[in-house]
Amino acid sequence: MEVEMLFVYYPRCSTCQKAKKWLDENNLKYTERHIVEDNPTYEDLKDWYSRSGLPLKKFFNTSG
Repeated sequence: MEVEMLFVYYPRCSTCQKAKKWLDENNLKYTERHIVEDNPTYEDLKDWYSRSGLPLKKFFNTSG
């Protein structure tokens, strides 16, 4: 079974560009979602956080 993921990105971000290149090189299917044009909603963030098991700070750019 092939799973398609949601790739939330900012096109001018070099990290996003590298991630997209890696996804393409590994033939992984994804749907693009431009973070500025289609901001994640509160419900999106709540859902992603609860399913991830990660600390909340991992969802935010704290380096720049």
